[in-house]
Amino acid sequence: MTLRHSLSQQWSKSILAHRLALGLQASDTVQPLFAGATSLSSMTITIAALVFSEGYPLWLPEMHSDENTPLTNELILHSLFNASRLLFIKEIEQGALNQAEHLVLTTAYQWTQSLQASSVQNIKLNTETEQLCQLIQTIYQQLEQMRHQKRQSTRNMGS
Repeated sequence: MTLRHSLSQQWSKSILAHRLALGLQASDTVQPLFAGATSLSSMTITIAALVFSEGYPLWLPEMHSDENTPLTNELILHSLFNASRLLFIKEIEQGALNQAEHLVLTTAYQWTQSLQASSVQNIKLNTETEQLCQLIQTIYQQLEQMRHQKRQSTRNMGS
């Protein structure tokens, strides 16, 4: 990777993180999640790093630094899905996530639930959006189930 390409990708990550933050901060469901030590900005930087970990994503249109608008719900959803997918693999393989990574998964789960709830009231989600919401929720629920089983087995070992 050339220096120019690397700098360009870092710039794209920062733009994605900023526009993700703009989109997520408008959500009443997501806002209460950031009362702790991890800020919205830290979490969106984590998401952007995960999204770009496999190169520039094909689904992400080129973004410019002068754009100060939130990402569309579809692009937020794609970002959250890609981050959730990679964090699912990381937790399965390595067994632990840091606080920002846990917050990414929780935010993705909460945000997809609110997106589905608002679609019931307003407009029907398209099939791809509905499928991504379901996949994110499945990832979250499977990780929660796995964590619960680990806690149970740890408790049983002490008895």
